[in-house]
Amino acid sequence: MKLLMILSIAEYADEVRKMMTSNNVPVYSETEMHGFHTKHHKPDMRSWFSQGDHGVYSTLFFSFQDSETVQRILDEVKQQNEACSSERTNPFHAYVLDVEKHV
Repeated sequence: MKLLMILSIAEYADEVRKMMTSNNVPVYSETEMHGFHTKHHKPDMRSWFSQGDHGVYSTLFFSFQDSETVQRILDEVKQQNEACSSERTNPFHAYVLDVEKHV
């Protein structure tokens, strides 16, 4: 069993959802995130209110799957990134962790 994680900016989250569906992933989870590049983002901690939108809205997808399904999705992520490399500055990021034990 593997833990698959895919990080996508919000604009491309539907593409990841389609990948999950087309690869017959029966269950996955997703959570919205707001990420920052620390060299550009210097929040004013004295103020409770936001100083403007400096972050990137992303979605993190994760699912426990068998090795074959994970490999198919990784291949598709790689193909998508290569096909869109000239028009996108934010490619998908995919990670896999082995699950040694589960109960």
